[in-house]
Amino acid sequence: MVSASNFLSEDKGTFKSFVSGFLPAEAAIPVRAECGDTELCVDVGDSVEEGQVIARSGSFCVHSSIPGEVVQISSEQYADGKQGLSVRVRLKGSFKFVGKSKRQFDWRFLDSDSLCELFLENGVVNTFNGCVSLYSQVKDSRAKILAVRLFDDDPSRVSESFVSETVYEKVVEGAAVIAKALGAGGVAFVYEKANSAMKRIYGDFDVDGSETAERFSDLFEGVKVLSVPVDVKKYPSGTMRNIVSASKSAARSLSRKERDSYSLFSEFCLNDFFIDSQTAVGAFDAVVLRTPVMSRFVHVTGDSLNAAAILRVKIGTPLRQLVEQCGGLKKRLARIVVNGIVLGYSVGSLDIPVSKMVKSVEFIPENQTTEECTEMCIRCGSCRKVCPMRLWPGNIYRAFKLAEVGDSRNGESEKAVLDSARLCIECGLCNSVCPSRLPLRQTIAFAKADLSESGAGNDSGMDNMPEYEI
Repeated sequence: MVSASNFLSEDKGTFKSFVSGFLPAEAAIPVRAECGDTELCVDVGDSVEEGQVIARSGSFCVHSSIPGEVVQISSEQYADGKQGLSVRVRLKGSFKFVGKSKRQFDWRFLDSDSLCELFLENGVVNTFNGCVSLYSQVKDSRAKILAVRLFDDDPSRVSESFVSETVYEKVVEGAAVIAKALGAGGVAFVYEKANSAMKRIYGDFDVDGSETAERFSDLFEGVKVLSVPVDVKKYPSGTMRNIVSASKSAARSLSRKERDSYSLFSEFCLNDFFIDSQTAVGAFDAVVLRTPVMSRFVHVTGDSLNAAAILRVKIGTPLRQLVEQCGGLKKRLARIVVNGIVLGYSVGSLDIPVSKMVKSVEFIPENQTTEECTEMCIRCGSCRKVCPMRLWPGNIYRAFKLAEVGDSRNGESEKAVLDSARLCIECGLCNSVCPSRLPLRQTIAFAKADLSESGAGNDSGMDNMPEYEI
């Protein structure tokens, strides 16, 4: 058993409202250049409006988050550490969306194709696990159940929980929009059972006559809605496997009469559809308000800062501007971590822009960092003991490194070890206990990607998974 209490956010439950981020004088808007068919729609010197499409592909559109002039198009580092194309827009002119009243459109008469087109044209992404075009995911999906995670899978973040509590109307209606686009027969709202606010909002969907059920029942016509409480003091608790297991358990706990009508959830599996609360909000804005995705709710924290906050930040805003808005630095900055201590990335510059995948940024002072030079694996077995899927991450790491250099001395056995990587849920516990500080989770993610490209196997073994107390 491993305690993850050191990862719990000190800010949990402290934010009651968000603050609009300062408007950037110059926004470096990331363009997902790894997609080969990306087409730039602007050039240096062009004037752009807020919300104007500046790049597009067959699966997504990128919009200017501010009005102004395109001053540069170049390759820059993204918040996930990758290099990619960015369009720099210098602020100038009037806003089209900020400060304007927005008309709400009735989407219930639209078909799936029309909803998907709105996802595409308004640049909606699914940030449940990474950052993927919602349009392409929905078009390729045959899911019968939509799962909505209403809490943060990384315990050092609070942004998803905050969104689920403070703009829950958007989350619920956005989920209904995505469910219709999918043609889903069931929706599972997965919430933190110890959170009384979320329990009041999401915990009574399946109770006839409740205030919440009556308020939102017309949004889910013909769709079974299941509320699924999860104990987030156990880590991991927010992976696809955790959610499938918790949802099936919630369905089994219903009365006999209810179980018959909720039998669809007995077939819930990893091939169904999973989103987080910010994805639902993006779908709501795109379809109900016809507004492109141009901002993110970002949890800004860390002992280097004078204050912490939930900021609604314009895409392309540099990290240094978040620091300024939170009162500047009170301690010497040693590290910047994006998207959480457990599951996130360390980045090396305050000039990196906020992108659609950013949920949190933590600014860590020198006195909270340690030497992180990697060493040789000492085969201590700590990673194996802590792994929820009973894998041996150290062996997968070694097998992947051998495959990289073409060493095939133990061909079939090494291949079998690498094949086991597809069961990894990338919870990061192996990283937290490795005395050699090896990038186990990151390396296994590369191995999984290689297996996916080669078409090797399907995920299995989701049940009877142990959990670890926080």
